[in-house]
Amino acid sequence: MSRWIIVSNRLPFSYDPKQKKVSTASGGLVTAIKGIKTKNDILWIGTLPEGMPEKELKKVKKDKNITYAGIKLDKDLYDSYYNKFSNDVLWPALHYELNRVRYEQDHLEDYRKVNQVFCQKILKLAKKNDLIWVHDYHLFLLPGYLKRKLNKSNKIGFFLHVPFPSSEMYRQLTPRREILTDLIKADLIGFHDFSYLRHFSRTVYDILGFTTSQMEIKGEGVQAKLGVFPVSIPTKDLIKNSQSKKTETEIKRINLKGNKKMHYLLGVDRLDYTKGIPQKLDAFEHFLETNPSYQGRVQLIQIAVPTRTEVEEYVELRQEVEQKVGAINGKYAKINYTPIKYINRSVSLNELLALYRSTHALFVTSLRDGMNLVCLEYVVSQEDKSSGVVLLSEFAGAKATLSHALSINPHNLEKTSLKIKMALEMPKEEKNKRNSIMKSYLLGYDSSNWAEDFMNSLDNIKIEKGHYSKNLDHFTHLQMAKNRTKNQNNILFIDFDGTLSPIVNDPKKATISNDSKEILKKLSGKNNTELVIVSGRPKDFLMKQLKGIKCHMAFEHGAQFFDKDQQKVRNLVLSSKEKWFSKAIKIMENYQKRTPDSFIEKKNYAIAWHYRNSPADYAEFQAKNLVSDLRSYFQGISVSVISGKKVVEIKAEEANKGRFVEWFLERYSQGNDHVFTAGDDRTDEDMFKVVMNKGTSLKIGKDSKTSAEFYIDHQEDFSKYLNKLFL
Repeated sequence: MSRWIIVSNRLPFSYDPKQKKVSTASGGLVTAIKGIKTKNDILWIGTLPEGMPEKELKKVKKDKNITYAGIKLDKDLYDSYYNKFSNDVLWPALHYELNRVRYEQDHLEDYRKVNQVFCQKILKLAKKNDLIWVHDYHLFLLPGYLKRKLNKSNKIGFFLHVPFPSSEMYRQLTPRREILTDLIKADLIGFHDFSYLRHFSRTVYDILGFTTSQMEIKGEGVQAKLGVFPVSIPTKDLIKNSQSKKTETEIKRINLKGNKKMHYLLGVDRLDYTKGIPQKLDAFEHFLETNPSYQGRVQLIQIAVPTRTEVEEYVELRQEVEQKVGAINGKYAKINYTPIKYINRSVSLNELLALYRSTHALFVTSLRDGMNLVCLEYVVSQEDKSSGVVLLSEFAGAKATLSHALSINPHNLEKTSLKIKMALEMPKEEKNKRNSIMKSYLLGYDSSNWAEDFMNSLDNIKIEKGHYSKNLDHFTHLQMAKNRTKNQNNILFIDFDGTLSPIVNDPKKATISNDSKEILKKLSGKNNTELVIVSGRPKDFLMKQLKGIKCHMAFEHGAQFFDKDQQKVRNLVLSSKEKWFSKAIKIMENYQKRTPDSFIEKKNYAIAWHYRNSPADYAEFQAKNLVSDLRSYFQGISVSVISGKKVVEIKAEEANKGRFVEWFLERYSQGNDHVFTAGDDRTDEDMFKVVMNKGTSLKIGKDSKTSAEFYIDHQEDFSKYLNKLFL
C-alpha cells in the first residue's frame, strides 16, 4: 500500500528550548491529517521549529500511522525564504495587495534554495508509488523540482490555502512564469473555491499559453488536473468541545447572556491587512451613527490576534485599529457601556467557544480570505434552538460553503450597516433554520473528509504514458514505415498548408511545388492507393490548387467532401450556423480592427482570423483573448474554437479532420487498408489520434506534444518522404 507524504512549510509542533519540550501545534491541517480514516502510512515532512534539534523528533509520540521527518534550515535562510519572499512578496500578491510587495532578487534565490532543500529531503525518503501532497504558496516550485527527478510512479498533489488572484493581478508578479511553470507539474492542483480555480486556469493560459479548462491543464510535459476542495473543520470535536464543562464554565465567567438588553457582535481575526478590521470598525461606527436606538444596546467584541509584530506595516495596522477603537469608544461610550471591547491577544479554545455561543452574530469583513474557518467554527458551536447569525464577507472563500450566511461587501458601509441591523433583528426561527442548514453540511463534510477527498482524487488520477515521436529520417524508422506500405492497399490523408505547401505570409499565395504535384499525380494513379487531401481551405481554393490530380478532397476540416469518382461535393455538416456565424464575425472584426495587418477569412462553415503579418507579441496576446472570448460567448453551441499557426478559427463542431477520417474509412475502406496521415498543426492532431496504434502518422516539424508516430523537421522534405514510402 502506498504511503502518503504530507509536505508543509513547518512541522505541526512548537518547541520550548528552555524546557526542551515539544508540543503539538493546533490548526486545520493538523486536525485534518490526524483525523483521516486510512490504513495508509503517513509521513509528514516540514521544517523544524526554531531551536529544535532533529533528534527531538524521535521523542514525539507516534500518532496512529503518522511519522515525521524534519528539515533544519539556517535562520537567515529561513527568514529570507519565509518572511522576505513568501510573506513580503507572495502573500500580498495573492491577496490583491500589490502595493505592499517588496521584491528583491536575493530573496527569490533563497526561496528557490529552500524549495530545492525540500526536494532533496523528499528524494531521500520517497518510495515507489508514494503519493506526495504539497501544501501552500511557500512551496510553489516544489512540484516542478520533484517531477524532474522522482520516480514516475509518484503522483504529486498541491493545495493552495490562500486565494489565487485574477490574471491581471498575478501577471504583475516578477517571477510569474517560473512559479506557474513549476506549479503545473503537479498531477492535481486544489483550491478552496471555484473562483480561485477559474483565475488560475485563465492565468496559466494568458502567461504560459497552455490549453486550459476548468478541469485540467494540458501542454508540453504537463497534464495537471484541477479541483475544488473546500477546507472544513473537525465538526464533531468542536461540537463536543463547545458543549463541554470547560466551555460552560467560560460562558458563566464571561456572563454575556446575563445582560438581556445587550446585543453582541463578535470579530475574531489575525491582525492582518487582509482581514479588513479597519473596514469592520468603520461599518460598526456607521451602524451606531445611523441607528441611534442601538447606542448603548450593541457591543462589538473584537479579538485581534497579533501577527508579524516586528514588521512596520503590521505595527502601523495595529496603531490604526487601536486609534479607530479609541475614537469610536470616545464618541459613543457611556458610564456603563463600551461600544467596542478590543482584545489584542489570542484566547484559549474554550474561551473562544464560549464567545461563539454567547454572541448574537459573527462579523467577518475580510478583504481577501482563502477560506476563513472561524465562521465554520461559529456555525457548528451554535445551539440548535438559539443560533447566532454569520455576517460574512463575499471576499472570503467560506462564502461558497456557508450558503445561508448574510453576505456583505466590507467596502460598502451603508449596506453592511443594514446587514448588521438585519442580523440583530432576524426572527429566531429564521436564524435557527439558516444555521441548521449550514451545520448539517459541516457534519457531512468535515476536515478529515476534505483531506481524504483530496488524497483519493490524487490516487485515482491516471497518468498518461508519455508519447515519443520518432524521426523518420532515421534509417530504422524509415524502414519500419516502408514495410507497412508494401503490398498493401494504402489510404493517404494529407494536409495542405504546412505539409504539401509551405506556410506563406499571404495565404492566398500558397502553392504546391511542381515536384510535389508530380508525386501526387503518380500516387493518384496507383491502383492500390487512395489519395485524400484534407484541409481547412475552402472548396474553390483547394480545387484550383489540385487541378489535374485525381484525388478525394475534404474542405474546411471535413465540412465538405469532394468525391473524385462521382465528381460531386457533399455537405457533411448538418447543424445550422445561424446561431453563431454572424456573431462570431462581429467579434473577430473587433480584433481585426485592433490588430494591425490581421485579416478575416470567411468560409462556408468556418471563420479564420489570420495574424501572421501582425506585430508578434501583441498579436499573440490578442489571439489568446480572442480564443477565450469566442469559447465563453459560444459555450453550449455546437462549434469549436482552435488556435493554429498564426490563426484563430471558429468552425462547426462536425468540421473536424479526425471525424472526417473516421467517416471516410467507414464508407471507402475495405477494412484491411494501411492508413497514413500527415499534417503540421493542431487540427491534424485529430487525424493522428484516429490512426494511433493502427496506422502511420507523420508530423511536419518536431513537436513533443504531438500524437504522431513519426516526424520530419522540414516541410520541403515531405514530397521526398512520400516518394520513398509509396512510390
